[in-house]
Amino acid sequence: MPATDQNGVSVAKEEANNDSIAPPKEVDELGIPKGAKTSEFYRVHEKLPARFDNPDWFQGYRSKDKAPHPQYRTSNGDYGGRNPNVHTMQTQFHGRSQKFSQHLGVCGMPRNHSFNTYVEKSKVNGVDNLITMEEKNNFHRSYNPNGPAML
Repeated sequence: MPATDQNGVSVAKEEANNDSIAPPKEVDELGIPKGAKTSEFYRVHEKLPARFDNPDWFQGYRSKDKAPHPQYRTSNGDYGGRNPNVHTMQTQFHGRSQKFSQHLGVCGMPRNHSFNTYVEKSKVNGVDNLITMEEKNNFHRSYNPNGPAML
């Protein structure tokens, strides 16, 4: 039977079931809800570690205290400064065995105790432009007062 008011006129019953309506989630600048998981947007590998399924666990590399000086900002820094989101997280993970590293941790790296007799040659200090203690100003071939050394 429909609900009526004091005068006997039928009144539409108000929905009192407001508990089922979830409050709107906070979203970031890309429109992705905070706390969203990668698995809610993409099909992920069944052995994907939890850290890759929850991008909000990671923080960007930009300092939150102070913005960098505009002269020292780079496009690479802009990309690395952003927090990851569900669209930039990986959906597969294939771990590698640590067998080799565990073996080296026990016995150590192989050592070479032989005597090094190789003379390094480069454009800076070649065979004819050898740096000695007496030639402190001739540490680079472009600073040689007689001109650059010929290689």
